[in-house]
Amino acid sequence: MAKKGVEENRLRPARKRVKATSLINKAAEDEDRISKLPDATILHILSFLPTKDVVPTSLLSKRWKLMWYSVPTLSFLDTEYNRLPWYCERFCDYVDNSLEHRKRGMFFMGDSVITSFKLQMYSYLKCLADRLDKWLAFAVQNKVKEINISLSRAMVYDHHEHYCIPKTLVVNAIHLTILELSKVELNSRYSFSFPSLKSLSMDLVLFADNDVLDKLLLGSPSLEKFRLDCCSLSTDHQLNIISFSLKFLEVQLTKDIVEQIRVANLESLELFGVYFGTINLSVCKAIRNLSINCYWGPEESSSLEYLISNLPLLDNLTLSNWYGLGTNHIRISSKQLKRFELNNPFTDEMTVTIESAPKLESFCYTGNIKFSITMVEPSNLLNGTFIILDRQGNYDGNWFIGLINFLLNLKCCWNTISLDVDSVEALIVPENLKSICRSPLVNWEHLRVFTECKPEMESDLRDALMWVSPSLKTLTIAKRGIH
Repeated sequence: MAKKGVEENRLRPARKRVKATSLINKAAEDEDRISKLPDATILHILSFLPTKDVVPTSLLSKRWKLMWYSVPTLSFLDTEYNRLPWYCERFCDYVDNSLEHRKRGMFFMGDSVITSFKLQMYSYLKCLADRLDKWLAFAVQNKVKEINISLSRAMVYDHHEHYCIPKTLVVNAIHLTILELSKVELNSRYSFSFPSLKSLSMDLVLFADNDVLDKLLLGSPSLEKFRLDCCSLSTDHQLNIISFSLKFLEVQLTKDIVEQIRVANLESLELFGVYFGTINLSVCKAIRNLSINCYWGPEESSSLEYLISNLPLLDNLTLSNWYGLGTNHIRISSKQLKRFELNNPFTDEMTVTIESAPKLESFCYTGNIKFSITMVEPSNLLNGTFIILDRQGNYDGNWFIGLINFLLNLKCCWNTISLDVDSVEALIVPENLKSICRSPLVNWEHLRVFTECKPEMESDLRDALMWVSPSLKTLTIAKRGIH
């Protein structure tokens, strides 16, 4: 036995070497597998990486030595908050060196092009503006089609330091198709010239002049998609969004600075945080998708209903009452509407009357159980989804009385009903309440329930649901979140 143990110990290092060799060979095979990919595929993969991760690939082999010069994207990401001058200087030096090497490489490689330039600096200082101007000039000179700039708003003596977009970009970027700006400043000292721009996104951008947005949109005759998120004005002024080319518009604000939207060809509109009563949408007749997540009071409900009824192409409608304010009765009339979503997460009561929507196929409600819906002209195509938000989790007699009233107030001819609740206990009506309530409550035929249901409680849940609607033909119980 001792001799066998000694022999085993002697062979163990050899076995380890064999195993290590096997792993090395497997790694080599994996490396070969990557190296066999065509250049176009490798460049496509590398285009998703930050430049600081792309450049070191030049050390892998002779084939990879010049590969990074052909990657069509330049992405410089500084995500560390460090305002020390030496740190900012080090990052800027790296960008300078990378662009200089890329410029040299492009001189010798005729097929090297740059399509995208991305810059993200969390430690931007105003003294670096000249260097950023030079980087953007390099991108524009190389006819980039996509530019993404995101900078921090540093605070010095209670003043924001904004990087002002230079003349080089706003005048000479004639090949640009996508522009994303975050935490920078725009002014109207120069006339904007973006003849090829298709998509524009602005997040926390400061408009230095009253007419800067007007000039920007005027200088973007091909713009189709515009996103305006939490931007601000340095003066007390309202913005007008006027365009003949826009098709998709998303406006999210913390301060109401938009007065009117005049976009005749607009197909999709999303409004968040806008006071609906101040918005003029009278010329927007081509809207197919409308999402309104803002305050509308009783005095605005009629104008909201008027707007909906006068959008002849409206296909999708989303109304959200996240502010916990506004009207509690909405009337819907739309000839082309197919999908309607309503969000009411607070305790406000909400009543919906669908007066006329002959093509309505889907209705989705997210909110509390103080809700009722009536359809004046029934449709056999209608599918309903109800996501019940219950933050209390107290399923007492009051809850079940409210639940029963909720179910009774879903007064439509439903094709399929889907109920989404936090807990299975929310749907199992106690026996003492069943004895005093009439049954059947509803005459649904197809029901899907999404909840967290333990196997031992599924039988009780099925009995409770059959009590609610004995006419059920199909009943599906699935885990919540799997729709």
